[in-house]
Amino acid sequence: MTTLIESLGVEAPAIWLEVSPPRGINPDQLLNRLAAARGHIGAINLADNALGRVKMSGLVFASMIKARLRMPVVLNFSCRDRNGFALKSDLLGAAAIGIDGVVALQGDKLPPDGTAGARPVHDLDTFGLLKMIEDLSRGDTGEGKRLLKTLPQLAPGVVGNPNRKQIERELDLLERKAVAGARFVITQPVFDRDTALRFAERAHRHGLRVMLGILPVKRESMATYLKEKIQDLSGTHHHFDRYYGMSEEEARRRSLDDNIALMDGLAPDVAGFNIMSGGGPSLAIELAVEWSRHKRPIAR
Repeated sequence: MTTLIESLGVEAPAIWLEVSPPRGINPDQLLNRLAAARGHIGAINLADNALGRVKMSGLVFASMIKARLRMPVVLNFSCRDRNGFALKSDLLGAAAIGIDGVVALQGDKLPPDGTAGARPVHDLDTFGLLKMIEDLSRGDTGEGKRLLKTLPQLAPGVVGNPNRKQIERELDLLERKAVAGARFVITQPVFDRDTALRFAERAHRHGLRVMLGILPVKRESMATYLKEKIQDLSGTHHHFDRYYGMSEEEARRRSLDDNIALMDGLAPDVAGFNIMSGGGPSLAIELAVEWSRHKRPIAR
């Protein structure tokens, strides 16, 4: 059976929807909103306490998506919040409920407020987590025992930042991740074709399938926040200036049109797009639906 990762970009660019689990214990509202995306997206990519903000366990919410929506899930695993034992335990749980892919990442820096005294763990780094995934996929628990079943469905992925000013350092890091076992990369949001293609071309050299991050902007205040607060996007500030003075309706429409045009231009060169939810999933779902209705098979 063809896995989700093996099918990426075979006939047309895949569309994943990146969301965070709910903040509280009631998942119904978010599950109902995600249900509207069925038939338009290939998978849901679940963030792992992004920006250091605590949400429901991604593993628990993933199990709800699997049970209630019957949709593929790609689950982020942050080394920031769990030690090696916890990471291994959660990977086994992810395999048990049929998670389709896992993304190994360091995790965002914790914000100075709102962490209730939390401290980063970093028992493993991204490379150590990739090795753990590889070992478990062979059935090796690392404790002198072997699993009765191997875990081939846990396709390992990583993250990358095409917008980094010192791009050669980022590309060298990407090569190391590929050597360590990564099979796909999800990028930070891209806003122009040249930046995205430069990164994708290098990723392809290393055998990585590329899921480009796409971030629709809902309103001027969101553009301002991204420009002033998100360090990983420091090389993209000029893209946010276009929303200055726009109403929310104007900003949403401009963002939808610009992103569809960008995705059109990049579609032949990447495996797909990971549409990010930002402050909520409504505009990301709208973009996924518009793209799904608009897209055409492409020649590669």
